[in-house]
Amino acid sequence: MGIDTKWLEEHFFKQGLSDAQKDLINTKIESADYAKGDVIVAQGSPGDAVYVIHSGKAHIDCNCNGENMRVGTAKEGDLIGEMSFLTEDDASATVTASEDCVVYKLSRTAFTDFMRSDPDLVYAIFAHLLTHTANVIRQMNAEKASIQHYMAGSRF
Repeated sequence: MGIDTKWLEEHFFKQGLSDAQKDLINTKIESADYAKGDVIVAQGSPGDAVYVIHSGKAHIDCNCNGENMRVGTAKEGDLIGEMSFLTEDDASATVTASEDCVVYKLSRTAFTDFMRSDPDLVYAIFAHLLTHTANVIRQMNAEKASIQHYMAGSRF
């Protein structure tokens, strides 16, 4: 399956892409199909790529101190693997397709190639990564505050 650049313009870049940028994307970004139950990213695997869910949903689970915990879900348009991609650490969670998924994969090597050939495209990718990461942190802060209020006995 090829890369749906129109979808990427609407859901990822939030802007139009030139023909040259579309060609570059089609040569550097990989598309993969995952069936329900397939592991997309395994906890502990190298953080050498960031993934965008084009369609479908996935569960995000973390094995913390021997206990498997569901820490989130990912749906169409969501990024996975972004923390490992940004820090070059191993994946901190396992992402498993909870339904059939089409996922776009941007490897670190492809990202480096983008940096050499199209700085505007790299800026757009990096802006999306940072926006997504900021939204994750905001959500985590809200959840932490809710837990702290609950633990203090004040329920809202």
